[in-house]
Amino acid sequence: MRPFELVRRLLHNWPIKLAALLTATILWYQLREVEPVVERSLERPLEVVGVDAERRPVGLPKRVLVRLRGTSRIIKNLHPNAVITFIDLSGIEEGQFSAPVQVRAPSGVQVIEVVPAEVTATLERMAVGVLPVEVYTSGVVVSYSPESVDIKGPASLVAQAQLAIGVDMNEKGIVKLVPVDENGLPVEGLELEPAEAQVRVLGPELTKKEVNLVLSPAPDDVRPVSVQVPSKIYVVGPPKALAGLSVVRADADWHVGEYLTPLKLRLPPDVEAIGAVLARLKVEPVKPLE
Repeated sequence: MRPFELVRRLLHNWPIKLAALLTATILWYQLREVEPVVERSLERPLEVVGVDAERRPVGLPKRVLVRLRGTSRIIKNLHPNAVITFIDLSGIEEGQFSAPVQVRAPSGVQVIEVVPAEVTATLERMAVGVLPVEVYTSGVVVSYSPESVDIKGPASLVAQAQLAIGVDMNEKGIVKLVPVDENGLPVEGLELEPAEAQVRVLGPELTKKEVNLVLSPAPDDVRPVSVQVPSKIYVVGPPKALAGLSVVRADADWHVGEYLTPLKLRLPPDVEAIGAVLARLKVEPVKPLE
């Protein structure tokens, strides 16, 4: 096209074209005033793609922070689930790796920043194992099933786990099991099968306590010459029953002679002594007054 022809076409109906340009410019400024550009930060779970079921990354952050920008209308109506953060491990070999965090956001939303922008972790092969189960409850003696569970996860985490513990039994007698290491710290990233234990309450919890022993006085018609009794004994019972118990009184079978006799302990309900409590006594009759 010749320059003259181009100029002629540009100048054709130029008042209308100029008015359209001015209108568009004014409209753009008005829209900017009505819908200002704003920013918003979201914390999103970090997903992993491009890895098969037999391998799993270890050491990744669970969540990343994403800073977004857009018009106030779009940002205000933005559902967090519409923003997806992920790393792609396609072609990554087992061992340590670094990968950029990628973000998928709706149209009209600009990604300003991702923290962290890159992650470093280790890609490990999956392993399996078996953990013994222990259930901890407060104030009751229980039995539970199963006594062991299967575990699956990255090999290094399977090696760390030493025990599956259950706490916080619900009203149905079910506890969630958590794998822990030798220090009792949770090991995250492992799958348990089954993941729960069924608990059955057998009775109140029994605890042991050492208390003082006090022998009741002999009757007036005999005179103790030698009395050998333990000063302390061990008792067992529910924690509430033992809470205020510090002294136990005992009665002996008093009669003339030198003998070994079991003591009758005055114990609260549901409390028992551990083992037999014996006294070695030497008793003489009281001489009548002349």
